[in-house]
Amino acid sequence: MASAFSQSVSGGLRLGMNIANNNITFGGVSISPSSKIGLMLGGYLTVMTSEKFGVQPELVYSQMGFTLSSSGQTVNTSFNYLSLPVILRYNVAQNFSLQAGPQLGILLAANSSNGSQTVDIKDQATGVDFGGAFGFGLDFGKFNAGARYYLGFSNLIKDTKGTDAKQTNNAFQLFIGYSLF
Repeated sequence: MASAFSQSVSGGLRLGMNIANNNITFGGVSISPSSKIGLMLGGYLTVMTSEKFGVQPELVYSQMGFTLSSSGQTVNTSFNYLSLPVILRYNVAQNFSLQAGPQLGILLAANSSNGSQTVDIKDQATGVDFGGAFGFGLDFGKFNAGARYYLGFSNLIKDTKGTDAKQTNNAFQLFIGYSLF
């Protein structure tokens, strides 16, 4: 006897913001920079394999970074990624889902600025950022919204020169979306 199940597929566009920061440690010292707001823009595809469970791959342009002030100087550091989160969804209620999954980011650009001087630092950063995202989503007809926390696992420093230096991304993400189909 064969069992049948119904799949539901939808997709659309998403716009949001990252309230991003970095965790920076070296030599047992931890630096606490300030958060930086960045753009999050892309698309998503939702495949519900049952009424409660689904998978939601996304392709998103995502700005990360931080601001660090010291001795009267302010340095703004930006990392721009093409990110691919693969989110697992669990629909708790008709319009509410819990979401979690891995995220891979490909570095497109990186720079650091101090006043009017901007320096390209892409060659000093690793080209890939891997981490995990978890949060929730709300669905209202063609519109959706949500909030997630992204925690980077990858060290962003390409060459630590034999030190224990580590720098990772993290961000609180807020977004709205519109379903096209």
